[in-house]
Amino acid sequence: MWKGRKIVLRSVELRDAKTIQKWYVDKEFRLAYDEYSSVDIDSISKEISSSRGDIINPRTEKVVFMVERKSDLRPIGMACLRHIDRNNGNAEIVLGIGEKDMRLAGYGIDVLIVLLDLVYYELGMEKAYLKSYDNQNLGLRSALNFGFIKEGKLRKQAFIEGKYIDQWILGLLKDEYEALPIVPKWKRKQGEK
Repeated sequence: MWKGRKIVLRSVELRDAKTIQKWYVDKEFRLAYDEYSSVDIDSISKEISSSRGDIINPRTEKVVFMVERKSDLRPIGMACLRHIDRNNGNAEIVLGIGEKDMRLAGYGIDVLIVLLDLVYYELGMEKAYLKSYDNQNLGLRSALNFGFIKEGKLRKQAFIEGKYIDQWILGLLKDEYEALPIVPKWKRKQGEK
């Protein structure tokens, strides 16, 4: 279990399948959190059973977390580290807040900081990256405002709602993360609680 200022990350469990299914049906969630294969409950259960990676195990390439609100442990979203490349020192971050009433309430930034701490300090990576579609204005702007750098664009990478959409690759190096003014402020406030 990993804790932030407002959230807790824990392993995904079979009891989460119906909640996850509800989120997978939500188009906005699917655009942000593209680490899913099906909305079928049996497929979700199989996905949960196969995604129990141990972050410490050097063979683990993907770890999926349930995001819970710290105050009452209500599941509010999902987070994932995938394509963990220990040889080249990088990993991809994927996150999404599934509960609509919890979006835009500061949970996403807390999840992001916890995931970045895992990437840089638990896994010892040099770089974290994420992907964002061109039609995800809020997600793209939020990542850039946080400090991620546009590294490239995959043109017409996805077919969404009848048209082809570009996808951006955004990266953040460990030293860039450590230089961000928001991180120590956010962590300091976490320590006060």
